[in-house]
Amino acid sequence: MSKFLNLFLALMIIAGCSPKKEDGNLVISTENGDVIYNVEEAQKPEELEKGLMNREQLAENGGMIFDLSKVDNQVAMWMKDTQLSLDMLFVNANGKIFFIKEKATPMSEELIIAPEPAMAVVELNAGDVEKHGIKIGDTVKHHFFSDYNKEIYEADGKLPPREETAMPEEAEEIVDEVSEVPTAE
Repeated sequence: MSKFLNLFLALMIIAGCSPKKEDGNLVISTENGDVIYNVEEAQKPEELEKGLMNREQLAENGGMIFDLSKVDNQVAMWMKDTQLSLDMLFVNANGKIFFIKEKATPMSEELIIAPEPAMAVVELNAGDVEKHGIKIGDTVKHHFFSDYNKEIYEADGKLPPREETAMPEEAEEIVDEVSEVPTAE
């Protein structure tokens, strides 16, 4: 075999052994199946305050999750300086959605208050709740809830997204072996 073919085979083996990077960092489990999102995280006070203000667009399956675990009071959201219409999901400490505000009015200063304190709020493009059949009682899987919904990840066989790691030792050994194979030229 040629060097090129050996190298190609080695790379294929490595790719098969390497951990797969998840497509998104937040999953909403609905009765229709899982919906995967890539969300930005708002944790610092300035991030929590700014949110998605002054944005002209939000990627499809994009959004923002607000970490409210350190907020002692009931939270009020609003759309001040937010140009996009959004769906808001209010989530408890167990990762369960308990309140939904669909199609919040852009630029509005009207307060959006859930009936109980939330551990997080997820903001998505307006219409996503309807499009994906997201309902109260559905589960949000995100590392903000990892301690709380670990059982859920284990029960459905899906683990939270992992960071990429170095090449496994077995794959390094295969690369070394392939590179030592003599080739006919």
